[in-house]
Amino acid sequence: MPAPEASEKSPGKLPLPRGPYAISADLVAADQRRRLLEALPRAVAEHGFEATTIDQIVKLAQVRRNSFYEQFSDKRDCFAAAYEIAQERLLGVITYQCYTQAGLAPRVGSALAAGLELLAAEPVLTRLIVIEAPAAGGAIVARHHQWLDRYARLFEFAAIDSPDAAPPKASVAPAIVGGIVSRVKQLVLAGECERLPALGPELVQLTLSFYGAPGDLPSSATAAESSQPQSPERASVLEPA
Repeated sequence: MPAPEASEKSPGKLPLPRGPYAISADLVAADQRRRLLEALPRAVAEHGFEATTIDQIVKLAQVRRNSFYEQFSDKRDCFAAAYEIAQERLLGVITYQCYTQAGLAPRVGSALAAGLELLAAEPVLTRLIVIEAPAAGGAIVARHHQWLDRYARLFEFAAIDSPDAAPPKASVAPAIVGGIVSRVKQLVLAGECERLPALGPELVQLTLSFYGAPGDLPSSATAAESSQPQSPERASVLEPA
């Protein structure tokens, strides 16, 4: 039987379209970037950040090595971009619950439940957020602390229109976030991400215990500010720090 001609297509491997219907270079680049950003967390989850190589990332992404350098300057640059995406997803889920619920307890309960459900469903991204980023060093660690501060600012929003509750003091809120992250980290290190939603009641109780009565606020001006609808400046919690 004669060998197949060079133009004959292999089953299951359709080439990118040519001619007037060809995919633009921008779309190809965007697809390669997406695949690399999805591959990096998987590689890091398997090998750890320091041991992960660019060759491992591009192999998982199924792109050429030079395509990686067209998108990112190095492994750390790719990690930082993937980390931002993971945190934006988590913050978006949590913030949505705060905005769509009324009252302190429903906001805190729904936000924590939704966040834990996402973390349980995405163990690779969860490890990226709570294990790898804090250990990555340099600017990534600094950015990690900025993200923790953004989550801490949500405690103030949760108390809006809740006349019987005052938000935790600004100096205390980061400690609450740290406690929540610590409990999540314990299950991640144990390989039990699927159990994260079960932490909900415990973490809700922990969080609510830090809210005080309105008289506990430092000043009446602060109390009045907390009861006002969110201004554009306060809505900045939804914008990148």
